[in-house]
Amino acid sequence: MEMLTANDLVYKQLKWAVQEKIILKGYAIRTEDNIYTNELHPETLKEHERGKGHELEGKRAHMKAFHSSSALVINVFDYWRRQNRIQDIARCCGAEGTINAMEFEKTHPIQGINRTPPHMDVEFSGLTPLAIESKFTETYHQKTRRDDKDTHLGAYLKHSAIWDKIPKTKAIAEKIHRQSGTTTDFGYLDVPQLIKHVLGLTCSYRGQFSLLYLWYRTNSSEARHHEEELASFSIAIKDEISFQTITYQDLFNKIRQLPDVDSAYINYLERRYFSVS
Repeated sequence: MEMLTANDLVYKQLKWAVQEKIILKGYAIRTEDNIYTNELHPETLKEHERGKGHELEGKRAHMKAFHSSSALVINVFDYWRRQNRIQDIARCCGAEGTINAMEFEKTHPIQGINRTPPHMDVEFSGLTPLAIESKFTETYHQKTRRDDKDTHLGAYLKHSAIWDKIPKTKAIAEKIHRQSGTTTDFGYLDVPQLIKHVLGLTCSYRGQFSLLYLWYRTNSSEARHHEEELASFSIAIKDEISFQTITYQDLFNKIRQLPDVDSAYINYLERRYFSVS
């Protein structure tokens, strides 16, 4: 029987931890054991400590999980902050113009909504900010239903003013809201989350932003279903939102082509995340 993609990715990360002789109980005992060079840039640490994602707290903090998306984000992006080369990684992600800063876990409150605001995994600030939503194993946890008690889209739809500039996005939200309790059109792509990101970014930047969806592709039927849903969502919001997609595999290939990148960093990423074996 073929192993489910999410389980396969978890197994491969545990296998990596064993090979690295990291003491583990499913999760790393120390967060630093799960991070390249065993340390975070001081600003990165501060941003995660004040964030709402519970990435660092407790024995089962998200960043201690070997299959953690937050660890993957840190292991790919924090190196460039420590090297003072955020322009390079921003270009690999499609950012244009001068990049002023890179920030993890940046929040964007939505006007009139008294809920935890959406937070971006990574964001590059500049004339046109580039916000990144990152996915690792989450891509492969299928949901046959997206109930309104979980998405809360009904509460967002009551605030008509926040949708004025994004009617196509609103139409998708209304459809998902109507499908509450029934089969969803988006089983693999978390469209409600993306919609909230769009709302938060729209409130912050009045539409002058780009949203990049960065995901980890596998050779599986689940990945193909996810890719089809991603294409459908992209087409639906075309000309309304600057929405781009890239896989971690493609990003890694771009990184490898950059000059003067530490071989230890490349080898770490390749051995842990991008080995073909």
